[in-house]
Amino acid sequence: TVLSLLMYFILSTTSGWTQSQEKAYAVLLNNFTKNIQWPVLQGNTFVIGVLSYPPLAGELRSVTQQRNVAGKNIEIKELTSLEEAKSCQIVFIPAFKSKALLTAEQMLKKIPLLIVTNKPDLALQGSDINFILQDGKVQFEINAATIEARGLKVSGTLKGLGIIVK
Repeated sequence: TVLSLLMYFILSTTSGWTQSQEKAYAVLLNNFTKNIQWPVLQGNTFVIGVLSYPPLAGELRSVTQQRNVAGKNIEIKELTSLEEAKSCQIVFIPAFKSKALLTAEQMLKKIPLLIVTNKPDLALQGSDINFILQDGKVQFEINAATIEARGLKVSGTLKGLGIIVK
């Protein structure tokens, strides 16, 4: 919800409050599920795929436990290849796998899913949402054009909290 996103940003700026980047990413990814309009979901689960990044997958399991999207339980899937991403609604590609972004963008172009990364400038290179560190805080860039091209819609609230790139 908007409140949980705002609380996250307030907490992340409070001095003395620290958390891992993975925890911050997990909280934000969970909130993205509520601030993106998804097409009708098939199956019983909403799948967040994480490419070769077990620490984030673990944090996501903790953050999304007993939560749902459109009445569907959230499943965290550890991906070993981009081919597995076709069954996901969100795919996280970590910085050390950033060369896979171009392949992912082409392979997943017609699939209504959100590609999230965490390396500078990747939102300009086709990532839908890209985490960046600014003034010691995790922020995110949003490429609304690529998100909408995939058939998803971003809430105005999320656009307002992120850094819009074109």
